[in-house]
Amino acid sequence: MPDTETANAALAAAAGAQRAWADHRADVEQAIAAAARLRSGFTRPADPAAEPLPAHTAPEPKR
Repeated sequence: MPDTETANAALAAAAGAQRAWADHRADVEQAIAAAARLRSGFTRPADPAAEPLPAHTAPEPKR
């Protein structure tokens, strides 16, 4: 497994944030860490068709 800096550099490149990685590395690393925390904060449902919220419908237009 690559080290954290190499993995973060690859994630930044995949996101098109090479310039931000070069100029503001600490900020990009914080953003990557925050995204990882958000990703691990939710459990994936067993059924791929399951929705995390009830479906919403558009209101009917008034006649």
